[in-house]
Amino acid sequence: MLFPDYRPRRLRQNDAFRRMMRETRLSVDDFIFPLFAIKGKGVKNPIDSMPGHYQLSIDNLIKTAKKAYELRIPAIMLFG
Repeated sequence: MLFPDYRPRRLRQNDAFRRMMRETRLSVDDFIFPLFAIKGKGVKNPIDSMPGHYQLSIDNLIKTAKKAYELRIPAIMLFG
């Protein structure tokens, strides 16, 4: 196995270098909030395989979407 002649360890020395050289930067603009719809009114069923997520009726979906908007989450995706 051949090793590169140039070893970029110095680029990982401190946080300033790591921030400057990183390839990916996430911000709130990159998030899509998943919402799961279900028939009914006042329904909020937990999804066992996704802790913290719920199947929501339309009235609860609207409230949750408004909260997401207030938190500046730019997009939601509806499932159901």
